[in-house]
Amino acid sequence: MSDAATRLCTHCGLCCNGVLFDLVRLQPQDSVQELTRLGMKLRRKKTQPWFPQPCQFLQSCACTIYEHRPTRCRLFECQQLKKLQAGQITEQDAVQMIANVKAKVAEIDSQLPLLAAEAEILSLDERVKAVTENHPRPELEELYQQLKRLLDREFRLLD
Repeated sequence: MSDAATRLCTHCGLCCNGVLFDLVRLQPQDSVQELTRLGMKLRRKKTQPWFPQPCQFLQSCACTIYEHRPTRCRLFECQQLKKLQAGQITEQDAVQMIANVKAKVAEIDSQLPLLAAEAEILSLDERVKAVTENHPRPELEELYQQLKRLLDREFRLLD
């Protein structure tokens, strides 16, 4: 990974902080035993192990188990990173896009005051659903839908 890519990833953290994803499924080559030994709290759906986002090992946009991280974490590259590596955007363009997303997330979070303490354990999607499930808030829901479209277009890999 280039220096610019490393700086970008350690500035961002959106793939691990519960904004881009709700969970990460382990792959057959991942060692459940090793990850459990490291303290990862795994869950299972049928026989498929997974862990929730935000990741418990994310600290200040850095992975504290980087050398032992699961396969999906090793392989994931967001669209901003791919565009940067392909020379389609500059590092500053990517940093600005990340800042825009983080500002939108902060705006949404400001409308979720009762769940602020849960931000470290629930994904953004779970927090929004918890607030809007029984009490529709069209303005919040529209803001979140706009964010999801931006994330789909600029960060997620939709193949």
